[in-house]
Amino acid sequence: MNRPHSPTPARHDTATTGAAPGARRLSLGVVAHVDAGKTSLTEALLHAGGAIDQAGRVDDGTTQTDTLSLERRRGITIRSAVATFEIDDVTVNLLDTPGHPDFIAEVDRSLAVLDGAVLVLSAVEGVQAQTIVLYRALYRLGIPVVFFVNKIDRVGAAPETVLAKIRSRLSTALVPLGHVHNPGTVTAEAVPCVWEEPIEAERLTGLLADHDEDLLKDWLGQDRPVGPHRLRAALGRLTRAGEVHPVLFGSARTGAGVRSLIGSVTELLPVAPGEDHAPAAAQVFKVERSPGGQRVCTVRMRAGTLGVRDRVSLGGDRSATVTAVEVFEPGGAVQRLRATAGQIARVRGLDGARIGDWIGCRPAATTAAAALPEPGFETRVVARDVARQGEVHQALRELADIDPLIALRPERGAARIRIYGEVQQEVLADTLAADYGIDVDFRDTGVVCIERPSGIGSAALRLGDPGHLYDYTLAVTVEPTAPGAGVELVIAADRATIPLHVYGNVGGYRAAILEYLHEPLAVGPHGWRVADIRIRVTDSGYSPPGPRAGEVRRTTDLVVREALRRAGTAVCEPIDRFVLETPADELPAVLALLGRHGAVPAAVQTTGPITVITGTLRKAEVNAVRAGLHGAAHGEGVLESAPDHYQPVRTTGGRQQ
Repeated sequence: MNRPHSPTPARHDTATTGAAPGARRLSLGVVAHVDAGKTSLTEALLHAGGAIDQAGRVDDGTTQTDTLSLERRRGITIRSAVATFEIDDVTVNLLDTPGHPDFIAEVDRSLAVLDGAVLVLSAVEGVQAQTIVLYRALYRLGIPVVFFVNKIDRVGAAPETVLAKIRSRLSTALVPLGHVHNPGTVTAEAVPCVWEEPIEAERLTGLLADHDEDLLKDWLGQDRPVGPHRLRAALGRLTRAGEVHPVLFGSARTGAGVRSLIGSVTELLPVAPGEDHAPAAAQVFKVERSPGGQRVCTVRMRAGTLGVRDRVSLGGDRSATVTAVEVFEPGGAVQRLRATAGQIARVRGLDGARIGDWIGCRPAATTAAAALPEPGFETRVVARDVARQGEVHQALRELADIDPLIALRPERGAARIRIYGEVQQEVLADTLAADYGIDVDFRDTGVVCIERPSGIGSAALRLGDPGHLYDYTLAVTVEPTAPGAGVELVIAADRATIPLHVYGNVGGYRAAILEYLHEPLAVGPHGWRVADIRIRVTDSGYSPPGPRAGEVRRTTDLVVREALRRAGTAVCEPIDRFVLETPADELPAVLALLGRHGAVPAAVQTTGPITVITGTLRKAEVNAVRAGLHGAAHGEGVLESAPDHYQPVRTTGGRQQ
């Protein structure tokens, strides 16, 4: 069976690290709304940095970072990828990240390891919905951002209009570092600012002085502009602090403005030597499988060194031994004896590692992961050839091991997984076909619901009952609790009837029963997880020498399932709270769209040209509203949603809607 492949195998080199003494390193993210030119810009940066001889083209499937065959065929980035180039004494680790909302989890993983980011916008389309989502994620994480207005040579390019949109939708703290000649033509040129020119220096000083009191005092206290060295120092300090955002212009296709961008990010973003002598600390942000099926973890070294044969902790509660290290360098990944602080490396031997794990010590001051939503939809994956359904289960287990956000839930004759949306579903189908040779269909795609008890139900299995095979008596009563209460367990049985010789004390018994409840509550009578339930153990009993733990577990499973059946359960669907931004002129069309999909607006507030609507919306309608918003708001609407509560699914004539 073919397995998901890893990127191009590493070149072998016996050198220890390959890093020059005093080398500085920058982990730089390139993020954008889909089709803004993000991957093309990555290629242009690698070419300008001397890492590749010729920039690849997305349309031709020749890009360095879109290594998956699916990425090349579809012309979109699915998994984050790393490439490296060097400028003077700075080694830049360039992370190309997905732009499609279905792969926002990949973006999240990459953001966690960045020093800074280039947010790419099209000079034609400007600020788009995903641009706003990405900017806000970067802002929450405190990651410095440089804007790059791409495609200045495309017909319809309007750089000044894009600047105005950035100010109105993203941030007013912009520092344009140049302008564009002949936008929208093949001769479009990005002209960098001349720091020594008095009018330019005055403009830059005015923009920076709004955020730097010392600079403002000096500017007001002298008759001449502040010198260029002082301005550059102030811009770098404010950019690294996230207080201002430099803006550059160019075209990834022609290379216009790319070298200026390289110079700006290496000068203005946080570039510093790593702490090589500190305890090893690395963060896992990607997991792949080699052609032989071995797990390969891509890590960002935060401090110290990580070497072959090192025994390291994983996530604080596990350990593993490093068997190989491949460090990203210009030209590809190179096998080394160890990776040092600031480097990005592929590491083997970390078989228990998961995405997000810290290898070694977690530094005290680390950035939290972006608060992006978990998948809200489930679908059944069914092999077209029913004889291969077992292979589908195995393939999905392997893929879920690589991507923990693919939550696999086996069921008879199929497998149920969680996904973000239709594009991710299509890509998963292509992956199963290309890498495993299995054609599948997706059925019963819908939102992830829960079940709540409808009433009170009791059940018991006692020693000697016909058909009861286990040496244990258990009686329970289940009942509903308040929404959001989760699972509550009450031990009301006589202490003398509890098998304390197995669990030590009542606390140990209670902890074990809570664990045993996971399975019967994972799939309720209607197939969904059961929540907001109180389970009361009313009787327990055994005959010496007493039950084994496995007999208690199996009895618990049977009794709780029967009590749930008797109580009955109601399926409850997720309701999201939403914030929708739209141009005020498009408000009537947007409100009509929300009405068609059953949204319940709570507040509508207009500030200048933008109206913000808040309210609640069925999770099942979120994607439809997002799709319709593009037309209703002419591409300028932004919808953000987050889980809020669950409510019973509506029924019509006894059928769930």
